[in-house]
Amino acid sequence: LSIFTAVASAAPGNLRLPRVIVSQHGTITQPTADSTTLPSPLVPGTSFPFAYQDSNWCEGGYTPITVWLLDYAPTTGNLNATGQFTDALYSYGLFLIPNFGLKPLPGSAPPPPATLTIPEVPESAIGSPMYLAVVETANTCP
Repeated sequence: LSIFTAVASAAPGNLRLPRVIVSQHGTITQPTADSTTLPSPLVPGTSFPFAYQDSNWCEGGYTPITVWLLDYAPTTGNLNATGQFTDALYSYGLFLIPNFGLKPLPGSAPPPPATLTIPEVPESAIGSPMYLAVVETANTCP
C-alpha cells in the first residue's frame, strides 16, 4: 500500500515553500516553509537540508519512503500502481527510516540523508516552480 504523504514546493529564485500535507501521514520538516537555506536560484549541484518525519501509522520497525522532484503540484492521482511518479523530474531514491530507536537495517536502503542535492533538470523546467514530494509506504500493518 503506497501512500502519498507530504509535499513541499519551491519556486526557483523564491525561498518560500508552500506546504501541502495529506492528513494522517508524515511531514517534510526540512526544508521548512520559511526556509532561507535553499539556494536562490536553484542551481544544480547545490545541496539543501532535508528531513522527513514519518507518521509510522502502521507502527512498523522501519518506514520505506521515496523522494521525488516534480514540476507540478502532486496529488495521489499522479502516482502509478506501484506508488511512483512516472513523469518526475528526478527520483532521489528509496530510503528506510528506522523507528523506535532501531539501527539502520544492514543490506537495505539507507536512512534519508540530511541533505539533498539539486539535480540537473530539463531546460524547460528552469525558472518554473518545483515540488519536493515524499511517498511513505506501509508494508505490514497489524
